[in-house]
Amino acid sequence: MEVSTNILPNDKAKRAITAAADVFLRYGYARTTMGDIAKAAGMSRPSLYLLFSGKEQLFAAATMQMSRQRLEDIRIAIGDFEGLQQKLVAGFEMLLLSVFELQQSAPDARDMDDLSFPVVHEIYTMFVGFFAEVINDAQTSLRVPADQIARVLLFGLRGLREVAVSREDFAQMIRLHIALVCDVGLGSNDH
Repeated sequence: MEVSTNILPNDKAKRAITAAADVFLRYGYARTTMGDIAKAAGMSRPSLYLLFSGKEQLFAAATMQMSRQRLEDIRIAIGDFEGLQQKLVAGFEMLLLSVFELQQSAPDARDMDDLSFPVVHEIYTMFVGFFAEVINDAQTSLRVPADQIARVLLFGLRGLREVAVSREDFAQMIRLHIALVCDVGLGSNDH
């Protein structure tokens, strides 16, 4: 089932999306009900169903809203950094360290990063595109296309997150992975 993530929500829908994000982060997708979301949003289940056809649509809207906000925050923050490698480290740390911490404190929040959900796959595609733009904007001669570098960085770091034993360990792996991929993809140590 395809779920539109381009919904222009009204105030009630915005309230429902915000509540849904909180509930999904706390209980995960499987354990969350439309009743839980309606209660958190301060509305009845029938009112919620008038806005969203079901939990999948709300999950998509809530997850996409959080991701778009995170992307905008990263876009703003990395503008303060010089050099491609520093921008990439800052951006990936902002994106992935918060996910790591969230999953440590709320294991049910893993659903928000589960690639079996089409919206999560769409979100990863959005972030690959963003980081490819960052790489292209550096105007560096690339040995490998920017979108491939961004994809290897993002999905490689996603995998490393699973074996990190602490926030500090993961942060160190982020920096090393970016340095290694940049050396291969850019072909020099000057980033």
